Amino acid sequence: MRYAMDFGTPTVTYRKTQTEAEVSRLFCAAVVSKRFRDQLLQDPASAIAQGYNGESFAFSAEMMERFCSIQAETLSDFAAQFLAHEMPLRVEIPIPVGVH
Repeated sequence: MRYAMDFGTPTVTYRKTQTEAEVSRLFCAAVVSKRFRDQLLQDPASAIAQGYNGESFAFSAEMMERFCSIQAETLSDFAAQFLAHEMPLRVEIPIPVGVH
């Protein structure tokens, strides 16, 4: 995850990585299509390999292992298990001298 900070304004901008964008596309497809969602829950590897609505997904072997290790009956449980394996995010924000 990448963040950009401009000290002139109190704004933090988040830019998605390619993998995060693919994960978002996968979950969006599962939300809008019961058929895709059911297939994802039953056989993640097959669902991802077949894609959705003519679109394919591009995941690393490590990410595919992560998806395939999930055993869930609902999309909510699938998402929770996926997020449980996320690496903790550590954000360091430099504070200029004299700011309290």
